[in-house]
Amino acid sequence: MNIIVTNGRVVTMDATGSVAEAIAIRNGKIVDIGSTDEIKAYRRSDTTEFDAAGRTVLPGFIEPHNHMVLFGVSLLGVDARTPPNRTINDVIDRLRSRASETEEGQWITGRGYDDTGLADMRHPTRDDLDKASTKHPIVIWHSSGHLLAANSLALSIGNVTADTPDPAGGRIGRKPGTSDPDGVLYEGPAQVLVTQHIPAYTKQDVRYGFIRAQDEFSRQGVTTIHDASVGRSRGVDMLDTYESARTDGLLKLRVNMFLQWQLLEETDFGFEPGAGDDWIRVAGCKIVSDGSIQGLTGALREPYHCDKNEKGWLIYEQDELNAMVLALHRRGYQIATHANGDAAIDSILDAYENALRIEPRSDHRYRIEHCQVCHPEHIERMRRLGVIPDFFANHVYYWGDRHRERFLGPDRINLLDPVGSSIRAGLLPILHSDCPVTPVSPLFCIQSAVHRLTSSGEILNASERVSVEDGVSTMTRNAAHAAFQENSLGSLEAGKLGDFVILEQDPFRVAPGEIGQIEVAATVVGGQLMYGKDDLSMG
Repeated sequence: MNIIVTNGRVVTMDATGSVAEAIAIRNGKIVDIGSTDEIKAYRRSDTTEFDAAGRTVLPGFIEPHNHMVLFGVSLLGVDARTPPNRTINDVIDRLRSRASETEEGQWITGRGYDDTGLADMRHPTRDDLDKASTKHPIVIWHSSGHLLAANSLALSIGNVTADTPDPAGGRIGRKPGTSDPDGVLYEGPAQVLVTQHIPAYTKQDVRYGFIRAQDEFSRQGVTTIHDASVGRSRGVDMLDTYESARTDGLLKLRVNMFLQWQLLEETDFGFEPGAGDDWIRVAGCKIVSDGSIQGLTGALREPYHCDKNEKGWLIYEQDELNAMVLALHRRGYQIATHANGDAAIDSILDAYENALRIEPRSDHRYRIEHCQVCHPEHIERMRRLGVIPDFFANHVYYWGDRHRERFLGPDRINLLDPVGSSIRAGLLPILHSDCPVTPVSPLFCIQSAVHRLTSSGEILNASERVSVEDGVSTMTRNAAHAAFQENSLGSLEAGKLGDFVILEQDPFRVAPGEIGQIEVAATVVGGQLMYGKDDLSMG
């Protein structure tokens, strides 16, 4: 498709920071950028023209850590988030309503409860969920995805009893003073005791959820994603979901797949690193090294501020993690490792350094996902090793107050998501939403890094604020670099892929606290309009 965009403020995000008025795309690639008069020379009978009418045009946003397919699946379950739920009873009411229309014995699932966001300030227990139904097995996931709550029937089906030991890398919540399970299962190795019994989703259900999720990503200006946990479970074959969507003409964005370690291990590393094309490719491997700070499972050097007996834990012993990383390193995979706590960041940097010492490589672009409790020495080690931090800066807004008052305390809170320090050290950090953990919105991620405002209106460590240009770079130019795609994506330059967004307001000219509220007028991928507001002028 051939298109031109005229009468805009085209912020190219190229190395020189150039700004133009118009852009021309032919056969999916940018052919020229310049003034409106210059670009109108490319108009042909088959050309679609977008009149930006003074709006801002940016490179398409790259969302470098999300779970889009799982987000779609989560839309099929009960909404347990806070808000709209304020109390555990609110969640129970929603579950009870779903149970009333569900055949007895059928599973009921939900997602998104936040224990410290609820007025009860605790996790729902098996006894709570039994109030919704004792005739349906029920599971609801925590907003972080790192723990879940199950009712008594679900625990019985999973044979989770007082005699069940904690699995390696996981933990079974117990009622105080007893070994009886309380219904809360921490981290994947414990969750799977129950979740392996949940019936598989149908392909039709997965497709329905995927379309809803993808539409929301397009509405937010996302043109490329890095799916940070691609695998197969409970009938959800994520690779097939993406490929079948493309085959059926439904794929609206580009997909970089970070395959789960378990999938690569099961297939004897049967997926070639970098295999694919401009639409779907194998980017690398995702490893999970610890849990969630707000779930008290993220691995910290020192105990949690709210619990002096808890430091979280590492999913893998160091020797095991070293072996995993070295196996991937030798096979040429890019590695992206989830590490929230400072002890987990220590561990993965040790593993990366070990692999690079054994077999040196200069341009691996290994990543640390979330990278939340990040010390100055971590930043220096990342700089020295060539590691990219993928910060979850939305934590500043959504959990910043609770991190300061409950989880990390007044001192460690200053280590949270140090985007500014990493830029000053010469790193190329990226930002993400971790959707569905927080809503997908590149502009809100940028706002969180630029403004660092918590949900209570407090500024959290102003020294870590970044400029708007640096903020936008984290989800355009830097994010392309973080997947070895800087030659085709991340800036608007001749020869690159024709992916861009048109915004209703200019993020460089609004107040920092208003960036996240800017609406997307159009999202274009490869010269194809994937989302457009009704009032967008096209000719």
